[in-house]
Amino acid sequence: MNEYEIIIIGGGPAGLSAALYTSRAQKKTLILDKSEEGAIKKVEVLDNYLGFPDGISGKEFLELARRHVKKFWAEIVEEEALIIKQDFEDSGYIVETATAENNYKAKGLVIATGVKHDRPRIRNIGKFEGLGVSYCVTCDGFFFRDSKVAVLGSRDYGAKEAVELLSYTKNIVLLTNGRTVEIRNSLKQKLEENDIKIIEDEIEEILGDKSVNGVRLKNGKVIELKGIFVAVGTSGATDFARTLGIQVEGNAIKVDSSNSTGIPLVYSAGDCTGGNRQVAIAVGEGANAAINLLSELKGTKYVDYH
Repeated sequence: MNEYEIIIIGGGPAGLSAALYTSRAQKKTLILDKSEEGAIKKVEVLDNYLGFPDGISGKEFLELARRHVKKFWAEIVEEEALIIKQDFEDSGYIVETATAENNYKAKGLVIATGVKHDRPRIRNIGKFEGLGVSYCVTCDGFFFRDSKVAVLGSRDYGAKEAVELLSYTKNIVLLTNGRTVEIRNSLKQKLEENDIKIIEDEIEEILGDKSVNGVRLKNGKVIELKGIFVAVGTSGATDFARTLGIQVEGNAIKVDSSNSTGIPLVYSAGDCTGGNRQVAIAVGEGANAAINLLSELKGTKYVDYH
């Protein structure tokens, strides 16, 4: 287990801003960032951020920001955070990635993953949310003990959630809904070892009356199920929030004026908290989250180390 004082999930403007403050405060800081499609990376010219009168591309802005935090020994790892768990034995949090040997532990967290837009377009998925369709194995797996369930996903996140379900049931299938499987070999091996079958056919609709009882594939085949856990694409801010019991409003994490989520030593910043999606706001929220997290860790007001 790799141990840090603070882990920041997300390497966009909010996450890097938070890392600048925590690393300058001499806290061992890790940034987990495997965002290949972050909003800032798509900005051709960032023309409304103070200090760049000639504008700058989003990519160049990120490169400068990464260089800045590395100056103060913040570590950036291009690894995807999949699951966050509370560490009950030693107060803090464990962040699991697709590679078991690369799991990480920290006292405090900043969630700055931006906004996740992945939502499957499958008939009846909204109708059965909370009635067999779930977005959180840690939250709802208990209710499907010894039942046949499916995980909807085609990448590491989906595979990890399927493995997580083994604590509750051994009768699991992974549905990719027609997407190509992009799962690393170590996770594929775990699926094979536990007889978790991968079905790549597209899904026509979710079946049921008052709750889920199956899915119909576009090839006409019906698979009987009691539950479906949605883990499409990569894990996002609201997935982490649900796991930790953080309040979510719509597609955003609810935070207070200090950017605290209300969970001890867990803060959130940037687009994933809602509001205006501007780089300046994300940078400010990242700084605010870090300053208040540092204060909570020390039990005192933040001290700016030079």
